[in-house]
Amino acid sequence: MKYRADIDGLRAIAVLSVVLFHLDLNGFSGGFVGVDIFFVISGYLITSIIKHKYERLDFKLSDFYARRIRRLLPPLIATIAATFVGAALLMTPYDMVDFARSAAAALFSLSNIVFYLDSGYWDTASELKPLLHTWSLGVEEQFYIFWPALIIGLLSIRRSVPLGISLAVISVLGAILCIWFTGVDQSAAFYLLPFRVFQFSMGALLIPLSSTLQNHTHSYLFRIPMLAFWAGIICIAISVVTFDGDTRFPGWAVLLPTIGAALVLLCAAMSVELDAPAKLLMENPLSVWVGRVSYSMYLVHWPLIALFRYQYGSELTPADQFELAACTLLATIVLHYAIERRYYQRPDRIGHGLTATDSSHFALRTLAVAGLLALLATSAWKGDGWAWRFPSLSLSAEQIKQGMQDRFTRLPNACMLGNPLSKENCNFAAKSQILVLGNSTEVDAYNFINAGFGEDNNLNLILFGGVEGCAFHLESDSVVTSSEQCQHRLDMLLDPAMTDRLDVLLYSANRPYAGNKDYFLALLKRLKLANPEIRVVTMGSYITTKRPCSYYINLASTTDACAKPENLAYFDQNPQSEALFGQFRALESRYIDRVDLLCKSRILQTCRTRTDQGVPALYDRVHNSLEFAEMSGKMYAQKHPDFLHEMSRP
Repeated sequence: MKYRADIDGLRAIAVLSVVLFHLDLNGFSGGFVGVDIFFVISGYLITSIIKHKYERLDFKLSDFYARRIRRLLPPLIATIAATFVGAALLMTPYDMVDFARSAAAALFSLSNIVFYLDSGYWDTASELKPLLHTWSLGVEEQFYIFWPALIIGLLSIRRSVPLGISLAVISVLGAILCIWFTGVDQSAAFYLLPFRVFQFSMGALLIPLSSTLQNHTHSYLFRIPMLAFWAGIICIAISVVTFDGDTRFPGWAVLLPTIGAALVLLCAAMSVELDAPAKLLMENPLSVWVGRVSYSMYLVHWPLIALFRYQYGSELTPADQFELAACTLLATIVLHYAIERRYYQRPDRIGHGLTATDSSHFALRTLAVAGLLALLATSAWKGDGWAWRFPSLSLSAEQIKQGMQDRFTRLPNACMLGNPLSKENCNFAAKSQILVLGNSTEVDAYNFINAGFGEDNNLNLILFGGVEGCAFHLESDSVVTSSEQCQHRLDMLLDPAMTDRLDVLLYSANRPYAGNKDYFLALLKRLKLANPEIRVVTMGSYITTKRPCSYYINLASTTDACAKPENLAYFDQNPQSEALFGQFRALESRYIDRVDLLCKSRILQTCRTRTDQGVPALYDRVHNSLEFAEMSGKMYAQKHPDFLHEMSRP
């Protein structure tokens, strides 16, 4: 396959987009789409290689996999080993457990699955996961497992079913699956291969498509691909500049960078020379060099940024950004020239000084080294994060994990909306029907209210089930969700049979009056409109730490560290300053002021950070431990014993 400098130019655009996004540089809020560009490039190149060798009767799966191992594993092993040293020096045992598990998974191409399984309530902030970026390598390496056999199969039947038709069907159906499943499980659609296959397939589709286009007149041979090239560049640029953390991704949005990358690659597929402006953009020496070192740059940049943030905090100053960019460049040069370039040989070198047998032996040795490193990672993963590194820790990794899990202890006995298994826990004949509604702090509110008032047989506490993963949004002042499961619960809540019987709606969210809680506001308005007798009660926030509270506890050997100003991201001292305060208050009948309850004179340094038995108020950044939530609920019930009955209809 003939070398194309413009493909390296496209690699440069992809990797720089990702790096600058991770450096929090303004204008690159959607730089994460660089990974999508890489997927399209891989689909095109890998399929081209397979097709070329198949048609020459020279394709062997063993050779293919041996070359992939030689290409990908040595730099990956070196990166993981170096990152492991940094993590062992910096990370607490709890964080080391998660890191070590991700390291073992990355070595066996499973990190995307691990990060998917970790996504949810207790998912560590992404900026503190040094190997999070290896999820995309997991997707690519899993793609390499089945794709060669699939392409060989499609090539063998192409007289009956043209290759272009087969790839087009895979691309269209795969895109539909990805878009649909984003509404069902956004994390799965993001991390898992079945929902990303269409991107590789769209790259592969360029091969038969280019052959079809080349059958047209010579004038079109140049005009079509160049128009496609600039349209693709525009699509990629729009994605990089306009997408951000609020973009529902992958979803429909993923089509823009995917199609953009495919359009840019069309010139390469058709062997068309770029025009002068395109050459200047894609084939200048700097772009070509960055493209050639893009794999090493992708590998090294994120561990450096994540470990820096772990040590010094998540906010990057301009000086931090410059220093990290310089370190990334230096580490890229070292990894590329010392490891990647030393061990990887282009396919045409096989048979010219490097035999297939040599390649196979190298692959086995590389896998053995990966296995040894995986054993080391497993020892840290299963060995309590090597807690021996910190002999005076207040909280072990197991204690932190258990403390966070205990928060859900009461839920099996709760009455939960939409869960038929919880019907026996419901008492709809009770005088007062109270619905607890919120995001991930909904469980805290339930633990609070249940501890203070749950033994009253005249009360029925109902859990909505949380809005995490629902992606509620507003459409014409109505609250909608693309999640079928969430929509089912929302429909049940808005059913007059449920709405009419409710007495109290307890709303709980971190920073409940913040501007991004507009969908909660719309939902509460709709419920009040349907049943004006519903009393809305808001559970106030408490404290939110910059890092997990357990991190500060282990650092300072006291829970008081969680209430130090320098460690806080938010303190709910003045809720009236929030954007939607007035609109929520117009609906409310009561506000549960936890700061007033737990802090003397609303002064931060006096706030309670543990129970009387010494259990921390928080283990993560915002959610209360079970014991602290229940202690707070009992304190509130002592001060306001008739609170819920006062809120209920006579």
